[in-house]
Amino acid sequence: MIYISPENEYPRHAGDIQLVAPKWKAGDPMPDGWVQVAEAERPTTGADELAYEGEPVEVKGVMTQNWVIRDLTAEELDRRDAPVNAKAKLIALGLTEAEVDALVQGLVR
Repeated sequence: MIYISPENEYPRHAGDIQLVAPKWKAGDPMPDGWVQVAEAERPTTGADELAYEGEPVEVKGVMTQNWVIRDLTAEELDRRDAPVNAKAKLIALGLTEAEVDALVQGLVR
């Protein structure tokens, strides 16, 4: 379960509520100003996209978790593709795949 505090801090959890209302437990009425947020399934993204949690939105009178999808930045794509690109560059320089794999294994040890 996730919540919004009276100060609009999000996300908050049961322990955050219990810090200000020690006797409160899940299922009890919400303390003044606290709002429970309905969880929503994380959306599926494309290969070059990223999903992240945005601010909750009201859906049919219920505060609901909100997922935002965005395209990966050029920097994120470069970082993701770096291993494949590095291997291609080493092979273009004349190394064999076995030699490139040996280099990678040597770096991991």
